[in-house]
Amino acid sequence: MKKAVKTAPTRPMRPMQVQMQYLTLALSILAILMMAAFFMLAPPPQAPPAPCPTPEPLPSPTVCAPQTPEHGVCDAKAYLSRVMATYREMMRSEVPYPEYDPCTKTWNAIVRIPSTGGERRVFVRINDTPALMLDNAYLEIVRPPFITEDRVLTNGTLLLAGKINCSNGSLVRMMEFSDPYCPSCILGDEKVGAFTQKFNSSVDFEYHILPSTMQQMEERFGREDVNRFAYYLVCTQKQHLLSAFMPCAIQKYRQKGVEAPLTKEELDACLPGSALDLPQFESCLHSAYAEVAFDKSLAQTYGVTETPVVLFDCKYRVLPEFLETGFCYTHPNATGCR
Repeated sequence: MKKAVKTAPTRPMRPMQVQMQYLTLALSILAILMMAAFFMLAPPPQAPPAPCPTPEPLPSPTVCAPQTPEHGVCDAKAYLSRVMATYREMMRSEVPYPEYDPCTKTWNAIVRIPSTGGERRVFVRINDTPALMLDNAYLEIVRPPFITEDRVLTNGTLLLAGKINCSNGSLVRMMEFSDPYCPSCILGDEKVGAFTQKFNSSVDFEYHILPSTMQQMEERFGREDVNRFAYYLVCTQKQHLLSAFMPCAIQKYRQKGVEAPLTKEELDACLPGSALDLPQFESCLHSAYAEVAFDKSLAQTYGVTETPVVLFDCKYRVLPEFLETGFCYTHPNATGCR
C-alpha cells in the first residue's frame, strides 16, 4: 500500500514582500518608458559642417579707355574755384588743377586747408556733364593718434579730462581762443559778444589769441602788419575796453572787402577815445607779442588747436554756436539759466 506523502503547507507572502515586488515592477516599467522616450525624442544626427567656400578671385581693375572730356582742365578749375568760394573753410585755399577720371567721367581735386592742428584735405568731385555740376565735397577724416579721455556732456560741450576748476569767486571764468582775421572766428566773436551781454553778471570774460589765418597772411603782408590787430586787442583788453574796440575793428575789416590786414590808421580810429589811457596803451604794444606767445602755450595746455573755442572754468570746452546750451548745462543755477 502506498503511503500518503505529506507536503508542507505554503506560507502566505508577507505584506512587505508584496510591496517590494510591485515597486520593482513599477521601476522597470518606468525605465523602459524613459528609454523609449529618449530614442523617440532625440534629435537626428547633425551633418558635419560644410567647409568654408573658397573665395573667388577679385576681377582685375578695369582700365577705362581714354576719352575726351566735355570740358577742359581750365574750365574745370574755374568751376572748382566757384565751388570753393561757396565754402567758408575752402575760400582762402589755393585752387588746384582737377584731374579727369574717364571711368566715372568726373573731375577730381584735393583742396588743402592749412590749420593750426595740421593740414586738412577736402576731396571735391565734379561731374563732367555739358554743364559742370558739383557731385560731392567731403573732408578727410584723419584717424586720431590716440583716443582722448574727454567726454561729451551735451551738444558742442566737452568735459576736459584731468582739468580742475580755475574760476575764482562767484563769476565763471570764460576764455575764448580766437583769431581776429579768421572768418569763422569773426562769426564766433559775434556769438560770444551776444552771450557775454546776456550773462555779464555770471561770467568773467577773457580773450586769447591763437593765430590761424594770421599765420597764412604773414607770408603775404609781413608779421608786423598782420600782428598789429592782435596787439591792439591785447592792450585794449588790459584796460577793460575790448568790447568798445573790437566790434568797430571787425566792422572796418569787413568793409575793406579784401583780405588785407587793418592799417594802423584804421585801428586807431576804433580806439575808445578819452576812455583809453594812451601812454599805457602804447607801452603795452611793445610787449604784447609776449602775451600772444603765452596764449599759444595756454591753448596747448587745454588741447585747443582750432579757433574759435570757448572754455568755462578751465575744464569745459564749448563751441560758440552752443554757448548758452553748454553753459546752462554745466552751470544750471547761473543767472539767466533758470
